Amino acid sequence: MTAQKVLIVEGDKNLLLGLNVRLSAWGYKVLLATDAISAISVAQKEEPDLIILDIALPAGDGFMVMERMSYIIRLATVPIIVLTSRDPSTNRQRALDAGAKAFLQKPVDNDVLLAAIREALGQKDITSEKEVPTEEEAHVTKQKVLIVEDDKDMLRGLDVRLSAWGYEVLLATDTISATSVAQKEVPDLIILDIGLPAGDGFVVMERMSLQSNLATIPIIILTGRDPLANRQRALDAGVKAFLQKPVDNDVLLAAIQEALGQSDNANRQDTPLEETVSPNLERPI
Repeated sequence: MTAQKVLIVEGDKNLLLGLNVRLSAWGYKVLLATDAISAISVAQKEEPDLIILDIALPAGDGFMVMERMSYIIRLATVPIIVLTSRDPSTNRQRALDAGAKAFLQKPVDNDVLLAAIREALGQKDITSEKEVPTEEEAHVTKQKVLIVEDDKDMLRGLDVRLSAWGYEVLLATDTISATSVAQKEVPDLIILDIGLPAGDGFVVMERMSLQSNLATIPIIILTGRDPLANRQRALDAGVKAFLQKPVDNDVLLAAIQEALGQSDNANRQDTPLEETVSPNLERPI
């Protein structure tokens, strides 16, 4: 079945990236716009199945976007979810009167957002039994992944992606906190950058190897460092995969599943996964 198209209209580029990652992980084809004018242009060209719309936008606002779309026959019936930090007491009713299917406030919980999207698209009854795990299933299957990354935007993006994929995410930004969090939480997997404050990824791996409760935790390297100088050293140290930034969602998820023994590939081979630079990781914003 063809993925449904969702247009996200958001002026905050960090939030736009996070929403892009979330919806892509949920299986939607994501379209992006950062202001009122581009929102209308993209909507006319792509005719999305749903629009997630902020109120505060450059070159107009969300109400202007809704008004203009109401005059365009092929866009007038596209469902709209308003996602904003504006005061609900003065904006919620106005948005609903303008035809919005839901009025959500930032920050929004993943489950709340996904439920609103499904309901707006008429998917609620179809997908709820298939995709929402029971409490018992979630307790059994949710695995902990420690992300060690000092770039805050990258850390945020990875956090959003892995949370959307159903993992419990732990975060660390340097070698000291990486070791501390790992000792306390004993994660099932570590995604590790090489370039870190207070040392580097190789220091983290060496320290982990000396602790019996951490030595066997699978590690995926995700780095911007030169692969010629670092890949073989990392693989010799026992990492399960060496990936370069930026990394495609499918490549990252496949590496995680293989490292955790969740994929068919994990049963077929023990060869570490390697991946060269993938230019299509993040859509340009």
